[in-house]
Amino acid sequence: MMRLSGMDIYFEIANKDTLVDLLLEEGYDDFYFFPCKRYSAGAFLISAEEQVSARRDFGLFRLFLHETEAIVLSAAIKRELKDKTIKIFVNELKEL
Repeated sequence: MMRLSGMDIYFEIANKDTLVDLLLEEGYDDFYFFPCKRYSAGAFLISAEEQVSARRDFGLFRLFLHETEAIVLSAAIKRELKDKTIKIFVNELKEL
């Protein structure tokens, strides 16, 4: 059994293409994308539609890699999108 980390990257949907390009440039060509919504209080929401619905369009990329790779990739993503809303999480996984 191989021990991998699941890396979840949550981001504003407008940054999807930038992140895809970065992942490919860093050599990651096997990952998953999920559209999702972020629900939050008013200060985070920009448009009138977002303020009425209390949600904003986000995306989630999920990758499976070793933890050391995840740390390096996370740093590269944060450098690239330093002024953007982005959340990155890593969970230890066991493939069955």
